[in-house]
Amino acid sequence: MTNLIFASFVAFVFYVIIPLAGAFSVRYRWRCFRRQIQQTTILKEVSYSEPERNESGAAGEYSFTGELQAIQEDSTIWVNNGKTSVRAEMKGLKLYLLPTNRFMENEGQVEENKALLPQDMPKRISWERVYSLTQGTGIMLSGTVFVENGTPVFRNSEEQPLLAIIFDGKKESILRRSIWSGRQLNEYWNTLTPWALITGSFFLFVLAYISLRSGVSNSVELLLIIMSIIPVILFLPPGVILYVLYRRLWRNGRYLRGERDLMKVLTDYPEFEEFETGSQAIKKYPDLKIRSCGIFNEELLSLMPCRVYCSCNIDEDFRPVHFYENLIVPGDPFELAEKCRSRARLMEVLAVASVGAGFLINSLLLYFGLLFFS
Repeated sequence: MTNLIFASFVAFVFYVIIPLAGAFSVRYRWRCFRRQIQQTTILKEVSYSEPERNESGAAGEYSFTGELQAIQEDSTIWVNNGKTSVRAEMKGLKLYLLPTNRFMENEGQVEENKALLPQDMPKRISWERVYSLTQGTGIMLSGTVFVENGTPVFRNSEEQPLLAIIFDGKKESILRRSIWSGRQLNEYWNTLTPWALITGSFFLFVLAYISLRSGVSNSVELLLIIMSIIPVILFLPPGVILYVLYRRLWRNGRYLRGERDLMKVLTDYPEFEEFETGSQAIKKYPDLKIRSCGIFNEELLSLMPCRVYCSCNIDEDFRPVHFYENLIVPGDPFELAEKCRSRARLMEVLAVASVGAGFLINSLLLYFGLLFFS
């Protein structure tokens, strides 16, 4: 019995605690990434007149989007947007590479995030591992700007980390693509998980072997063997069916969390125009995109109350518009975000329940099967 208690502790630590610690870590990191992206929308963009070039020193928080112009040997890059150039110190910096946007080229008026945007996450790599970037590569920078000899310089620091994103396609798609894809595909499967599963499985296998040699009861021995192969139990029939269901539910939850965050971006926009029906909004603003959401039927969009968020209705002195999303939204974004959050939480609970049921079913079948043939 002592061996079984110790094995349960080992299994709990290596199969649950360590992977969950990694899960919370990666979820927090991606949440910070999305927060930085959202913060970028309210920052002024470096221009010919901003910031002032007369005095050297810290000039404040700015953003800048342009194309790579040159790379210097000291890990400094030059970026140009056709009007002005900035310098960025990249040494020690973590870059984000956005997934391709080629799926969005033929998108209609209604956004089709679930169908068109890839499931890939932005790749996070250190500058030292970037071996080649071609001239003209799209780069977005956001962080503290210093003025040195009349030149704006983006500088990275632990207190004020610099955000750097490499992207393709239009500048206007950066916010949407970053918010949608900026999350782990599956938080449980992170950098700690493979090592934790391998180590835990090895310890439990050794413990099962020792117990076998010491002559413990047959049932305890079988339980130890089953614990040692927990990482692969779910992939055996019939539990694998529930694993497939788990993946589908978790993917739907991830989609809903993406839609939640896209809606939450709009809650920071105080200026909007309300319409009684979507058809009225589309008639006045025929060129604006319509933000879709999986919790309502898109066929009823023309009959639903809508809000229009358009940069043409705001004062640029009050809010920068270089990342402003011009959209038609079916309803209140805050309420839609809350509904997406609740639905996503339900999908996650059902996903965990399905994978737990798969483990339980396969474990019981394996236990009684081994007990019968032993």
